[in-house]
Amino acid sequence: MKIVVISPTYNEKVNITKMIPVLEEEVFPQIKNHEMLLLIADDHSPDGTADVVKEYMKKWKNIHLLEGKKEGLGAAYVRAMRYASKTLKADAVIEFDADFQHNPHDIPKLVEAFDGGYEYVIGSRYIKGGKIPPEWGWDRKIQSIFGSLFARIVLFMFGVHDMTSGFKLTKMEFLDKIDLEHLYSKYYAYKIQMLYEIAQKGAKIKEVPIVFMERKEGSSKISRKDLIDSFYVVIKLRIRDSQRIIKFLVVGGVGFTLNAITLHLLVDYSHWIPAVANLIGAAIAIFSNFNFNNIWTFGERKVLHFPTYIKKLLHFYATSSFGVVVWQTGAIFLGDLFFGRQHYFIYFVIGTAILLVWNFTIYNKFIWKDEAAIV
Repeated sequence: MKIVVISPTYNEKVNITKMIPVLEEEVFPQIKNHEMLLLIADDHSPDGTADVVKEYMKKWKNIHLLEGKKEGLGAAYVRAMRYASKTLKADAVIEFDADFQHNPHDIPKLVEAFDGGYEYVIGSRYIKGGKIPPEWGWDRKIQSIFGSLFARIVLFMFGVHDMTSGFKLTKMEFLDKIDLEHLYSKYYAYKIQMLYEIAQKGAKIKEVPIVFMERKEGSSKISRKDLIDSFYVVIKLRIRDSQRIIKFLVVGGVGFTLNAITLHLLVDYSHWIPAVANLIGAAIAIFSNFNFNNIWTFGERKVLHFPTYIKKLLHFYATSSFGVVVWQTGAIFLGDLFFGRQHYFIYFVIGTAILLVWNFTIYNKFIWKDEAAIV
């Protein structure tokens, strides 16, 4: 496979002069089963960083230079990721600092995890074997540790320990599903949103320990503004997805009401068997849920093209029917069998509660998974 190591630079002439030979002569030769490329995304550095890269490009043909306007770290990575995908045809990319804060000899560890089937590999400072610079003051350590902890708690990502790591490998299949043009931040906080959204898309994630080093040359580009920006991104992601959950619950409430009314009429007035009556009510509720979710809950991914609409509707019925039969109707049937028919509505409510969790997962990951709306 083709793996592209992306390094954004701005006034990194001294560091890049040292880093490129280390990558080309010591690190890349260790990786035998992949084609390793280096992509330098330089923001027109006035110190001549790009000139150094151009000289090295004469010696090593796997080096590429992409120059652009200085708009922030996230913007530079997005520009480079698009180039890696469309022009270099990468199978995976590695985000990597060129200032030696990331140890270049850790790159094979990320690739090894990728070879083990993981699709998003994080170089983590906060798992066993990982470290942050001992030179950092307590204020910087607290900001880093609790900033990552805050993101984990607010975004419910307790399985990831380092939410703000800038040293990561991403399988291009998942990166291509991210709307890179509309990230909430063009600066350091972009990495939090990318991690969160790639995790939502079901990528298999692994953290490998790294020792994060203090810069030896140049100056750190992280500011208090970046901390505020990170806070903003985390909160905005939480609000965005909370709104979706609220919409989902409202739509589910409408479907629940339609199902309950149908169930009541068929059982109490027509004397149907509750489990059978529920199947009729569920069929009506499923149709209602699909259309309201399509135009409202998942409106940014809505399906409007008629043949695709029918295909999605049938897919929706198939996936929803499984949950209805197993969780909702199953609860009614078992309750009726063991505790008596007189409490059928209680069984219906219990089954619906279980079905609610099932449906949100299915709808979000399969029916309205992130893809361009067809109009």
